Amino acid sequence: MHNLLSVLSKRNTPEQVEKALSEYAKYLLPVRHNLPLSAYEFASAPWHYDHTDHRCPHDSWLESVTISEPASGAHLEFRHIEISMRLFGAFHDGYLELSYPSVQSYSLSGASGISDNAGHGDWLVDEIRLSDRNLVHHEILFGNGSRWLIESMDVKVSWVHL
Repeated sequence: MHNLLSVLSKRNTPEQVEKALSEYAKYLLPVRHNLPLSAYEFASAPWHYDHTDHRCPHDSWLESVTISEPASGAHLEFRHIEISMRLFGAFHDGYLELSYPSVQSYSLSGASGISDNAGHGDWLVDEIRLSDRNLVHHEILFGNGSRWLIESMDVKVSWVHL
């Protein structure tokens, strides 16, 4: 199994980082047909872990997160959960927007002792996996120690250049 989050969340040699990224790419290949195309494309995009690419989420800042429950039916009784977030890019020249339709589970844990100015801190690293239920499992680590886990039908990503 890959260990991308544990390697990239610590200071490691370039060789260790390259090995972890290679192992992650090997993990993604056999599960790619079980992941929605947009989730696989985000997970495997060359820019995703390239810190010189302006779309890379590393060092981005969370601007907003929205959890909504769209409803339908005669009495609005059919509900599902959607999560969306907007990140201000590390180069301050655009926004990375992520949306998660049909969220099945989520955990947004924040670190204690957050200073007044820090917010969540930088987006450090994230990883897309296939969950035990064959859903998209997205794990995100922030600079202040926050860890987010989102399990959904998909993750859709767009870049908005300023």
